[in-house]
Amino acid sequence: MNRRTFLKTGAIPAASASGLIGSGEVISPSARASSERVPSGQAQVPDTLELSHHGELGINGILGSLHPELDFETVFLNILDVNPPYMLHWSSMVSGVQPKYVEALPMLRQMSGSKRDLDLEKGFMEAMTRNASEDGLVYDRARPNRPWNVGVGYGRRDWDEDYANMAGNGRYLAGLTYMYQATGDEEWKKRAQKTAERMLEVAVIEGDRAWYPNPGLGNDFSYPRVSGWTTRQSPINPKEGAEGATTFYLYQPLRGFTRYYVLTGDERFLDLSKKFLKLGQGVQFWQGLDGMSPQASSERGHFQGHLHGNLAAIRGVLDYALVANDEQLKLWARDCYEWVRQIGIPRLGIMAHSRRAAMEGCVLGDITAMAVALTDAGMGDYWDDVECIARNGLVYGQASDMDELKRVSEEGQARPKGATWGGVWDQRFSNNNAKRGSLPGQEIYDNVLERSVGAFSFLSGARYAQPMRMSCCTANGNQGFYFAWEGITRRSGDTGVVNMWLNRRSPWLDVWSWLPYEGKLVVENRGMRQIVVRKPGWARASQISCRIDGHPVTPSWIGNRALFTGLRGHERLTLEVPLQIDKASYTMVNLNHPSEPDGVYECEFKGYTAIQVNRTEAGADAGDHNWYRLFRRESMRGNVAPLKPVPAYVHPAKIVNWFNL
Repeated sequence: MNRRTFLKTGAIPAASASGLIGSGEVISPSARASSERVPSGQAQVPDTLELSHHGELGINGILGSLHPELDFETVFLNILDVNPPYMLHWSSMVSGVQPKYVEALPMLRQMSGSKRDLDLEKGFMEAMTRNASEDGLVYDRARPNRPWNVGVGYGRRDWDEDYANMAGNGRYLAGLTYMYQATGDEEWKKRAQKTAERMLEVAVIEGDRAWYPNPGLGNDFSYPRVSGWTTRQSPINPKEGAEGATTFYLYQPLRGFTRYYVLTGDERFLDLSKKFLKLGQGVQFWQGLDGMSPQASSERGHFQGHLHGNLAAIRGVLDYALVANDEQLKLWARDCYEWVRQIGIPRLGIMAHSRRAAMEGCVLGDITAMAVALTDAGMGDYWDDVECIARNGLVYGQASDMDELKRVSEEGQARPKGATWGGVWDQRFSNNNAKRGSLPGQEIYDNVLERSVGAFSFLSGARYAQPMRMSCCTANGNQGFYFAWEGITRRSGDTGVVNMWLNRRSPWLDVWSWLPYEGKLVVENRGMRQIVVRKPGWARASQISCRIDGHPVTPSWIGNRALFTGLRGHERLTLEVPLQIDKASYTMVNLNHPSEPDGVYECEFKGYTAIQVNRTEAGADAGDHNWYRLFRRESMRGNVAPLKPVPAYVHPAKIVNWFNL
């Protein structure tokens, strides 16, 4: 069986992957109601950043990581700096990473309308639901054909049995609620109930605190299926386990609990979330390198260590805070977000965590989600942050340039298959926690570069993506495209809202952005009686000219939002503003060594798009590499946007509400 083969039988509900894109049909302009047709003369639109396209690439990156012959298990790493490139299986992927795929796929399908590889997705979802069919939990299984089940990056080598990573199962629970939203099939809700009940059953609850212990089997804080908990010890410091990210494992289950509570109203899971929070908000878990007292630093949401680990945990806190309307925790989560904005270069959407300005691709999904959630909760207006991230760090965290992937591999060292050495990121030959050499069946060589398109990596400052792709980053980072895309335009009754000047087709508005070539936005009305357009922070309201169907108009301004009223439902709004190149210099700083700068960058921006980024001072990473290069955007200096045919796909009216409110 090859990569394109899938299981032909199984228990996936009838409303399967194709149901995630509504009817499963692409809606052509001629098939729309007369009031929704693209007006004559508007057959072309700007060929500028299309987040839905990156969503489709994300589907390729996710499904490309699967190994159908091994029950659709994902690899962990795509090693790209050798020739030929290869992919690696790793410990804890099934219960640690694959649940994030269950979250991501319904969102990416809905935003893109893509039908690519539905066979692979069907086989994967069948494998996941089959795995969890016994007691509701997804397990990494101890089997002879999986010699990497333990001891390759995670877990004791002398203890090999089935284990369920509880953080991952929290994400699986969230994904099941997304599948239910996307398909309306009650079977997904039943699966969610089974998983939630088992997660409640195995939680250790003592008084007003709750947690999952860390027995040392497989991934951190994982439940042994046969042995059960061999310890009931609660977490006591912020850097426990192989990841050194205690709160990551403590708080990610809340992301499932809170969504299950919103779906069902079952108060037990809100109460359970509160008990997990009671343990994890101790001062020992939250302190930054800021000179404040530990108590004050903790109260203000400062932290150090694993950036993605902390952000993923904070998202769990924020989910609870919003559902429970806990004002103190909402403010604390906002302080955490503002703390993170002090590192890296936020205007580039890059938040570095360690020396040489490394940033895990997972961070891009986390920080985008936090910005949208905080904005929607009324805790600030962070749409400009979202657009900066989407136009820069997010698109470069994802591999989209096949020629660049080929160059990196072809310029790398020739490596025989199964060699006793590997690429820079192959830790099997250098890291004691993973040093087991090459295990039978661990390496995959089939179409690695093609399968890497749409996958995420670590960024190295604002210069390179590191020469690998990591499946956990692919799962988490790609969700950032949906969070940003969903926020572009919203609808409330007969009012359509545009929050960011980015492209999106919707059943109520079509939004077309000429940025970064021209300071122009066109909004095609699909039945709204009033439209609200938020101006970006770089634009001055007094310089924005507005037209409706070619006629100049003066909208009402409410703060940074232009209000167009008295509409009939089929107008074309055009907003134009002068667009200048803005030059700025920024010092790259990282979370864990803030006193050691990682270089100085001279940047040029048009709107929020960085069209040129040059490092002028080396900082900690003085060398050059043959890695995947970033910010090669000379063509964006032009002042005439290229055009393309109108994309045919319009997403269904009901889409996944990833946000808890």
